[in-house]
Amino acid sequence: MRSYSSLLAHVLGSHREIDGYCETHLRYNFPFDVLRLQWRVRKLTGEPLRGRYVLDKILHNFTISPSILENRRLRAVVMLRQPADVLQSILHMGTHLDPLEQNTNLEHVTDYYVARLDRLTELARKVGSRAAFIESEALLERPEQTLQFLQEHLELSEPLEKRYRSFSKTGKPKFGDPSPAIHTGEIGAKKPRRVTFVIPTAALVKVKVAHAACLEACHRHCATMPPGSRSLGMHLSA
Repeated sequence: MRSYSSLLAHVLGSHREIDGYCETHLRYNFPFDVLRLQWRVRKLTGEPLRGRYVLDKILHNFTISPSILENRRLRAVVMLRQPADVLQSILHMGTHLDPLEQNTNLEHVTDYYVARLDRLTELARKVGSRAAFIESEALLERPEQTLQFLQEHLELSEPLEKRYRSFSKTGKPKFGDPSPAIHTGEIGAKKPRRVTFVIPTAALVKVKVAHAACLEACHRHCATMPPGSRSLGMHLSA
């Protein structure tokens, strides 16, 4: 959550070889659930499936069956953002964009984030090089290199573009980023300044420890961008 995943999902979903652009909230308990994903994406887009990939943006620790994770046709993208920025963004969303009491509670937000990092660490090990790992900040700061890396990882025949289209659920709560920024239609739009929340040191230490373990697992197991393409001085978060 709050990793710029909506931004990337819109870029991916705007490519002619990829269908889908948002969260479908499906659980993947059985291989058959992949067919449910196709039906759900058709419903959410209102368009026939046209591409090689069907995309789901997964933010929460929903079940994903081993048979799906082990499928050689599966490709994943893991996004990690700076931990303090994630906490700030979730609290801001819960307070101002999509009012939800649990996302205004720092303890809940911290526990959610740590649990999500733990699951991403596990998934990085299981999916391995079929998962592309990118730092969220690189998408904004080095979009050309990041999109080229993803194009090559997904073996797309045409480049991914910085500009993207809007869809029926773009900007709507529960389907992705509810902020006005997602409506700009292009990577790199200037973000407004926000109120800063006070995060106790203990909470920051807790998320940074989980983040460090996830970061290490992603670098060890996933496909990563060439060193020259990474944002300098960045440590990543989910």
